[in-house]
Amino acid sequence: MAPWKALPEHLDPQAGRLVDRLRRLKDATGLSFTALATRTSYSRSSWERYLNGRKLPPADAVTELAVLAGADPDRMLALHTLAAQTWTGPQPKDAATPGTSGAGPEPTEPEPEPEPEAVPEAAAAPAPAPAEPDAPAAVPPVLRGEPDGPAEPARARPARRALLAAGGALVVVAAVLAVVVTLVLPGRGAAGAGEEEHRRTATEEFAFKPDRTYDCDVHRFEGRLYAGHSDTQDALLQQISTTWEVVEAQCLLEHRGYRIVGIDGAYGPATERAVKRLQDKEGLVVDGIMGPHTWEALRR
Repeated sequence: MAPWKALPEHLDPQAGRLVDRLRRLKDATGLSFTALATRTSYSRSSWERYLNGRKLPPADAVTELAVLAGADPDRMLALHTLAAQTWTGPQPKDAATPGTSGAGPEPTEPEPEPEPEAVPEAAAAPAPAPAEPDAPAAVPPVLRGEPDGPAEPARARPARRALLAAGGALVVVAAVLAVVVTLVLPGRGAAGAGEEEHRRTATEEFAFKPDRTYDCDVHRFEGRLYAGHSDTQDALLQQISTTWEVVEAQCLLEHRGYRIVGIDGAYGPATERAVKRLQDKEGLVVDGIMGPHTWEALRR
């Protein structure tokens, strides 16, 4: 393949890293620009602008190229998010166009709204017939005071009353026992609640999604701070990391007063700067990488 052109000088390092990675993915597919336009939703001219650094590619284009090259789409979307924060060129406005011929995205006319299908007269539900006002409504025998079935023998009534009284007594005893347990064992109840609070960590697999942010449930358990997303003490995090541990670190950094752009799970420049400020304050090595010592200082 022909060598790539030099990237524009105005591109930020994050943007340059995204374009360089996209170029390598295209080379890995072995596809030409024309073949790439045929296999994706974007035209040849659009791909030329994206891969020459003249325009920020849309997130969908990044995902499609990553899938074609067998790369991790989430990692590429994380690079795209970091590049979009510093991109100084035109923002993406190309619409995805299936099967383009290489002349660039063409404007598409809005599809007419489908007209409602006519319902055959035979299939139409008949309107409910109005109730005749003169017809008396049927009243159950029980409401009229009449017995509904054979009369209960008189000798069975005292036994039923005794059973009902015994059931009521059991309910009262159970309620009293519940109150006693709550009053006598308050410490155990509080400890159980604390353990449940600590276990409130994310259980689903993390999948980075642009423009999505997460809530923080910051609480203290056994002298340490947790935010409800991970209980790690030693996970290594640095730029381009996208995990629940990053969400946990971002929540705790915000809670400690180290402001970042947003709780999105992507370890970008803003998160790295916040970590460096924490490391500098705590007398740690200022490298912007989350490790065991930085986690220890962050959870105090």
